[in-house]
Amino acid sequence: MNVDTLLEPSPVPFASAYVLPKNVSAIQVLPAEDGEPTRLGLLTQLPEGAEIFVGGPGFSEGTVKVLCQGAAYFIFLDDLIAVKKGAALAYA
Repeated sequence: MNVDTLLEPSPVPFASAYVLPKNVSAIQVLPAEDGEPTRLGLLTQLPEGAEIFVGGPGFSEGTVKVLCQGAAYFIFLDDLIAVKKGAALAYA
């Protein structure tokens, strides 16, 4: 599997928005420089209450690309599923 191919910009727009009910681990996506592909940055935490926009596939089947405060990150699908369940319960 070629990780560089998976890190290319996604054609999927950042559309689905969620507010994080807890801190979520995330891997920063660093922008391309001088014709190089994008690359993985630091492991960080997106804070509780942050608004995220889901926008495309991650670097593996267990991750998804999100936008938070103008920066791109990969988060784990398990964390997103927990956010989605919380949103569904809030509107039930």
